[in-house]
Amino acid sequence: MLTIAGTLSPASAATTDWMYNNDFGQPCLTSSTASSNIWVQYSCSGNGGTLWHWGSESNQWQGHTMRRLVSNANGDCLTTDVGAETNDVYAAPCGGGRSGQFWTADNDHIQNQNGNYLRTSDSGDGVYTSPYSVVDKYGINSTRFVWWGFHL
Repeated sequence: MLTIAGTLSPASAATTDWMYNNDFGQPCLTSSTASSNIWVQYSCSGNGGTLWHWGSESNQWQGHTMRRLVSNANGDCLTTDVGAETNDVYAAPCGGGRSGQFWTADNDHIQNQNGNYLRTSDSGDGVYTSPYSVVDKYGINSTRFVWWGFHL
């Protein structure tokens, strides 16, 4: 298998399969094949729930091209809520004008159009979105916000 690390911009990767590893311990972003659950796991097989692709619909937000990040496991989109410092992340059917489904992976961070960043939990395998300000406010390790994308 050829694995290439590089610029994570979804603008140039609409039809490429991607795997995302978090910098804190290197777990993979994973989607269930049977539910809306999203988590990180340490066995990064490069297939099934650990593969993602960028959807074709896009928009511009604060200088970034935003696209839906689609799970290869179930065809649903990575989705988040907004309104709290820690927001749920889950898989949901793509569409419906949900701003919680548009992401960029520029600069080694996966940021949602609502302004929050994808991060791992301080304990367990949970994945959430939060404003970056929680790093200083609550002492959350900043590497929990860093994601390395590999296209396969």
